[in-house]
Amino acid sequence: MPEVSQVHIDAALTNVCVAYSNPNFIADLVAPPVAVRKQSDRYFIYDPDRDRFRASDDKRAPGAEANEVNFALSNDSYYCEDHALASVIPDEERENADPPIQPEIDRVEFLMEKMLLNKELLLADRITAGSDIPGETLSGTAQWSDYENSDPVAEVENHKATIQAAVQVAPNTLVLAYDVYTKVRLHPKVAERNPSMKIGVADTGDLEKLFGVERVLVARALKNAAAPGQTASMQYVWGKNAFLCYIPPRPAPKRVAFAYSFVWTLAPGSVAGHVVEVWRDNARKADMLRVQRYYDQKVIAPGAIYLWKAAVA
Repeated sequence: MPEVSQVHIDAALTNVCVAYSNPNFIADLVAPPVAVRKQSDRYFIYDPDRDRFRASDDKRAPGAEANEVNFALSNDSYYCEDHALASVIPDEERENADPPIQPEIDRVEFLMEKMLLNKELLLADRITAGSDIPGETLSGTAQWSDYENSDPVAEVENHKATIQAAVQVAPNTLVLAYDVYTKVRLHPKVAERNPSMKIGVADTGDLEKLFGVERVLVARALKNAAAPGQTASMQYVWGKNAFLCYIPPRPAPKRVAFAYSFVWTLAPGSVAGHVVEVWRDNARKADMLRVQRYYDQKVIAPGAIYLWKAAVA
């Protein structure tokens, strides 16, 4: 292991890390990042019993005290785990690299891509495997790929009410895994309700209007499910699932949100929560490079989501 004095935190490479992003990933759109000062801490949950929605007698007789009401205050915690990957740049590679090859930048982008994929996988697993996430598994004629019997528009509309009853806000985002999106945009009941569509195929803008949501996100991220050394087996991270949820325009106190990604932005040496470190390993005749980030994807209000597993066949 290198001494601390031998480790160099490269600001230029960190800026590359911060700027690099794959538009196929939706984790930070679904669970917006929240900058935090400490690696672990607690946050408040206001009025978990919804006392503000409970009718109270506010009549007051002359000279009498007003009826006293109040609300409960709960709290929960987060812990930003350390996520890091490293790579080696041998001296031989550096010396023989042709001009288009940029060993450090190429490594940072490669490592960051893998870390973003891991973040996407973690959130997808949290949503699809979480026992606290409301939803259902579709099968047979209920699946949205059954054009004769299913009606995804009616299904989404029904569960808007489910979410609003649970968290008292209307859902504003519909997330469709790519396989679901390709079926829904061609669904006859979608076409029936949207006669102005060009060439008979709905895009995300058409679907936003049709489903009555602010955003339709198409989850296109792919993972290679094959073992190392085997032929690549590409699969969609979000499978064939869909979910409806509420995501606030921006993180703010006393505002409902399905999920947040707490990011420790004041981690030592970080730029916007990212750390890129470079050090020399003389025993390997190579430079070492590590990309690091501390975060915790936390479900804040499970009632603010409704999940359809296996939405299409």
